[in-house]
Amino acid sequence: MQAAFGDLLARQRIVAYQTPAGSGSWRQGAAAALRQHFLAALEPDLVYAPHAGDDAGAAFASIGAIEHGADPWPQLQAAARRAAAAEVPARPRLAYVSPLPPQHSGIADYSAELIPELARFYDVELIVDQPEVGAPLATAGYPLRQLAWFEEHGGEFDRVVYHFGNSGVHRHMFELIRRHRGVVVLHDFFLSGVLDNLETDGYLTQGYLRAMYESHGYTGLADLQRIGRNPSIWKYPLNKGVLDHAAGVIVHSEFSKDLARHWYGPQAASGWLTVPLLRGLHQAPQREAARARLGIGADQYLVCSFGMLGRTKLNAELLDAFLASKLGADPRCRLVFVGENDPGPYGAALERTIQASTAKGRVTMTGFVSAETYADYAAASDCAVQLRSHTRGETSAAVLDCLLHGAPTIVNAHGSSAEIADDVLLKIDDLFGRDQLGAALERLHADPALRERYSERARAFMQEQHAPARAGAAMAAAIEQASAADPQRHYRRLLDALGALGGDGGERELIETASAVAHNLPPQAPRQLFVDISALVQSDLKTGIQRVVRSVLLAMIAAPPAGFRIEPVYSHGGNRGYLYARRFAMEMVGAPALALEDAPLELRRGDLFLGLDLFTNGTTQNHGCLQAMRELGVEIHFVMYDLLPVLRPEVFPFGTERYFKEYIGTVAAVADGVVCISRAVADELADWLRENGPRRLTPLQIGYFHLGADIDASAPSTGLPPNAAEVFEAVSARPSFLMVGTLEPRKGQRQALAALDLLWQRGVDANLVVVGKQGWMVDELAGRMHAHPEKGQRLFWLPGVSDEMLLELYRRSAALLAASEGEGFGLPLIEAAQHGIPIIARELPVFREVAGEHARYFSGLEADDLARALESWLALHRDGAAPVSTGMPWLTWSESAAQLLRAVLGGQWYREVPASLASQR
Repeated sequence: MQAAFGDLLARQRIVAYQTPAGSGSWRQGAAAALRQHFLAALEPDLVYAPHAGDDAGAAFASIGAIEHGADPWPQLQAAARRAAAAEVPARPRLAYVSPLPPQHSGIADYSAELIPELARFYDVELIVDQPEVGAPLATAGYPLRQLAWFEEHGGEFDRVVYHFGNSGVHRHMFELIRRHRGVVVLHDFFLSGVLDNLETDGYLTQGYLRAMYESHGYTGLADLQRIGRNPSIWKYPLNKGVLDHAAGVIVHSEFSKDLARHWYGPQAASGWLTVPLLRGLHQAPQREAARARLGIGADQYLVCSFGMLGRTKLNAELLDAFLASKLGADPRCRLVFVGENDPGPYGAALERTIQASTAKGRVTMTGFVSAETYADYAAASDCAVQLRSHTRGETSAAVLDCLLHGAPTIVNAHGSSAEIADDVLLKIDDLFGRDQLGAALERLHADPALRERYSERARAFMQEQHAPARAGAAMAAAIEQASAADPQRHYRRLLDALGALGGDGGERELIETASAVAHNLPPQAPRQLFVDISALVQSDLKTGIQRVVRSVLLAMIAAPPAGFRIEPVYSHGGNRGYLYARRFAMEMVGAPALALEDAPLELRRGDLFLGLDLFTNGTTQNHGCLQAMRELGVEIHFVMYDLLPVLRPEVFPFGTERYFKEYIGTVAAVADGVVCISRAVADELADWLRENGPRRLTPLQIGYFHLGADIDASAPSTGLPPNAAEVFEAVSARPSFLMVGTLEPRKGQRQALAALDLLWQRGVDANLVVVGKQGWMVDELAGRMHAHPEKGQRLFWLPGVSDEMLLELYRRSAALLAASEGEGFGLPLIEAAQHGIPIIARELPVFREVAGEHARYFSGLEADDLARALESWLALHRDGAAPVSTGMPWLTWSESAAQLLRAVLGGQWYREVPASLASQR
């Protein structure tokens, strides 16, 4: 079906579900419940079941299934009305979980205003983690419940609403919502500050680290090690645990939705609801009376900024602009910061600037003030200025307070303030300069009529959008809409239905049903990008392909593609499925140990699997598992390093050709695309598959990318052997030809040694330096090198050196000798170019692709062929005419990983192997 619809729909849009197979009343009942749950979770507009039979009506009734040939819409609408009437009581019982007065919290004050408005629609009960509740809620008759009571009775409520903010007064909610799901009103998108405090205070053990992993995976954990704790608090939101356990999310601005899409992918805020922040005045202070209480003369012009001072409030920028403007020199103009000063160096610098200015008597900070004094300043202001940077996703209550009191308000176009109409707020650029802010201050000061227009529009805006009755009704409607759309409501109903089944449900039936339940769950943002590192997990040799896998993986973790979470995975083969490589990945990024198991993958359609590691036998054994993943809607891609075992089987141990053919066959059968490490390998793969590939219903896409070459980004090894100084001295004493790579029959070390024997016989004074461990089928060569009379004199075999040693050898050698008879890429060529040493390479398409005109090429397989080439190169080198590697293009591992992802995610393919069964589609 996926192949048949391939020209019309992306495979991820063809959704399959699972049910238990076989006979028996329990299996059949479970299958009916699973089918109903799955279809209902899709929120279908229409269910067409022409062959379902007469007994299907009951299974489909609650989701509005229709009879064949009937008009669907009346039946769908009737079913929706029945469901809505059955689920919503006349006055739902609502658990309201939030800090409340007398807690020092803006959300507590907000709740005191919101609760009476919600009480028009709900029977509200207050769930608190505080010993008392202040006026006016304390005397309003709302039942007050402590956490222990709610833990026992939480399931009795029709609605649960949590108010989350980035403050310690919300500490009890982070674990509570995991046990008692509810609608979340998200006041602050960033919750990293409170989670840091909860871990530091011992309230949540490893709470910050766990939230970092849960929200941002290894990307966040690695960055935490790189940039440190405090910068990571400002950089990462750490709110995914709250969002994933929310029955719905309500925010106060579209900016919060933008942040969700930025952090978790384009669909992350799907279904989120925006409700204006409730803001009302019980009794507005009169301007004249307020100014009198504050000691503000009638002829004075008052500029105020509200809220606790700090770097993110840009108070220093306001102070500088005021002092540099005409207002700073006008004795009738005052600037008042209404709020507590920053207790650190930032606040001290503000005070010094004020004291050093000529306006020091007219610029003041109030410190913490009462609500009444705060309102007096808002009413008394001629102009308010509310600036922000690095917003945490909150809606500025201070801005709304200014508008509520009719204060003409200047803001920079940052965060939620940017969403308010330009005729309500006087906006300057988000990244403004002092002169721009000063000009805005002078403009309002000079134009009383303009101030009055802004004041009138501010009051009208607040009445229309934020008045308590209007905002409270909007919040109640949003709670109902979010509860009705809770993605887990069908899941809970399914569990209830399965729990009510009688009959013969044994352990095997339960396991099969549990598997089907997991399989049928809808996708969740962000998508997972599974990176197979099976061989690396089981044996990290830190060389060759392992270096590539580690480097590409680290680059992906450092900069994951938008909407994806990088998840390293592994398998032991045997078609036993893949596991999250959590323990390995934690250690790789240097994160502190978290008690996380290497659990089986939680697969969702839209996820992507990338076979980055060379896991030949295991991949072949996992053919069925990979095919099942693809049928579920997981895209499957592999990296192909070379085809040498099938193109040059004579240089590999007996049997390698057979199992490598099986490996390529599995890859070609289950993959959507294969990305090779060079164009040359891509051509070889496409040509080989046309003759030997498996039959496919759909084309196989083939792309290529180039490997990176910045060793410092690939976790380089360090350390020097005891004889390092002697080796370095000998390498520098005469021209040295450096060969890098495992000793193998195809690598050309045998020919190179024979060529150097000829040169030494001819009196040529040169070194041969071979870096690489012993591989297969080279015992005779290894014996010759160990027993060679030039060993340690002009022949050096270094089988296990560190990256530190290798880099120094590059720097000291005369040239890199790349004599391999077959390669997938040729990373040493790039490493040589990075160190500016010349390259002598065999005439191979892949070497031409990598080095271009920046190398000297040779042909021939005999010792004399290479000896002549080396003599010729030495002559050119003495004359300064040998090709130089300087300027040869190369990629960092970050650029290499980006190239790979452009093929896998961006569809930048190079060739296509056509479907071999296209005629049968």
